[in-house]
Amino acid sequence: MLRLLGGATLHGPEGRSERLGRQAAALLARLALKGAQHRAHVAALLWPEAPVTTARAALRQLLLRLRETHAVALVEGEEDVLRLVPQLGVDVVLLEQWASAGRASEVARMEGELLSGLDYDDSPELDDWVHGERRRVNELRQRAREEESARLERAGAVYAALEWNRRVLDEDPTQEEAWRRAMRLHLLLGERGAALRAYDRCRLVLERELGVAPAEETHALARLIETGAAPWVGTARTRREVPPSVLRPRVLAGRERVWARLEEAWNARQAVFISGAPGLGKSRLLTELAASRRERTLLLEARPGDSAVPYSLCVRWWRTLLAGQPGLTLPAWVKRELARVMPEMGEAPVPSGPELDRPRFFEAQLELMRLAGRGLAALVVDELHSSDLASLEVTAYLLGRLPEALELPRLITALRSWDVSPDVERLITRLVDAGLAIRVELEPLTSREVGQLLWGTEVEGAKALADPLAHHTGGNPLFVVETLKHLIESGELAPTPPERLPVPDTVGALLSRRLARLSPTALQLARTLAVARERFSLELAAEVLGLQPVELAGRWDELLAAGVVHEGGFSHALYREVVLQGLPAPVSAWLGRRIRGE
Repeated sequence: MLRLLGGATLHGPEGRSERLGRQAAALLARLALKGAQHRAHVAALLWPEAPVTTARAALRQLLLRLRETHAVALVEGEEDVLRLVPQLGVDVVLLEQWASAGRASEVARMEGELLSGLDYDDSPELDDWVHGERRRVNELRQRAREEESARLERAGAVYAALEWNRRVLDEDPTQEEAWRRAMRLHLLLGERGAALRAYDRCRLVLERELGVAPAEETHALARLIETGAAPWVGTARTRREVPPSVLRPRVLAGRERVWARLEEAWNARQAVFISGAPGLGKSRLLTELAASRRERTLLLEARPGDSAVPYSLCVRWWRTLLAGQPGLTLPAWVKRELARVMPEMGEAPVPSGPELDRPRFFEAQLELMRLAGRGLAALVVDELHSSDLASLEVTAYLLGRLPEALELPRLITALRSWDVSPDVERLITRLVDAGLAIRVELEPLTSREVGQLLWGTEVEGAKALADPLAHHTGGNPLFVVETLKHLIESGELAPTPPERLPVPDTVGALLSRRLARLSPTALQLARTLAVARERFSLELAAEVLGLQPVELAGRWDELLAAGVVHEGGFSHALYREVVLQGLPAPVSAWLGRRIRGE
């Protein structure tokens, strides 16, 4: 079996596999996808700079090595024509066959980029062909994901449809039909807030990436969702109406001091890094700050996967800025430098790499920002923890030039504390120490501030839940709102709070993902804490788990760093509930017996 997706590997009998070199991979891919090829053309593609006789000799050697290495013929030929042996299976050919047969489910599940990790920039014709085939294969898979999501939606498999739809949007966030599907699916689950947030994200993405507003069909769907008039509301679950004031509370409760610091930083033209755990309101502060200024701002978002692609966030900035000024003419030297990471700019002077003239490259980006960013008050960047380090180094360079280039826009960002890499952490610290930026770490709300948040929802009797909700959620605004939504939808909202507050699905999923990232021993420690409750101690946990207390001390620090525990117990009751939900009943009973010394 020849696998060309996710690299280039030949799999033989008994599970043996061998990674192919770039020329062998290109030869076999070309024969698999284009069919029979003339020797002369293949030789010229693989060795374009070599004389004809040299290239033909190199091709003969390559074919000989393939046969000797794999002990079977992979390529057969008659005179000057080469073709793959018919019995050799190829994954990308199978993908094409399944796509033609309408087997979207199988196509959607085939992962990996064609000839991933291999480049052919020394052969322009071959390089163009490989890039074109990569795009074609990706388009086949993208269409398959869309079809699979639509099929699952029709079948009523809402969660599975949402997952495939998410992958469609990860690949191309400008797919407006996918955003509408996300809105419908969330509504089928009774998640009006999530449906409206999908609409908001769609609107921002289309404006940022394409400079257009959503279609009337999307606006109409959002209006139906907001008014509760969508005909399929409650198809998956029958739920009570949640007021818009709960879905989008108007009060920025407990953030008065933070807001004052943000305004001071704005006036001082300092960069702002707002950090904290998920749900504490980082994105809300960003958008409120941008909206409060009657100046032009640009909203962007780092995406999952950016960290693996140097300058990916910067490239998105520059393309967005240039799209807003189609008549702008950049100096030739700036275009040459930017072409290192933006091929549409023309031919780069040298490839990006160790030989890169970084000061000149960075200076070109400064010049672009000066020219394309005129009149822009701020760049507002969410999810900065997903960014690549190279883009942040450029950002640091630009911030360092602010004192002499006051026309540059400010930088306002939000990032998730849990997911900040050590390199990014050091860079932010360096900027803060230099006085070029401030770091605002959001804290959970107090009981009084939770009461203020609940008052802002305008739900009768909600403010009376301030103390139990603050204890249950640890003062996390998102968790407070999601729990209140659950109480309203289920009809459990009453002047007297229920004896046991619920764990909303959205919150449970978020906390479960966080727990899944813990080390096995740290998770065992959390489970012991959940069962032992007030009897818990590291000495008891060490005895129950058969470990030394010193071995568990590091795992307790891990739980502290992850925000799972605080002082002597869980940081909030939700964590205990989610840990217990993920604990099989026999294991829970066994732990209980060990803790009781039975």
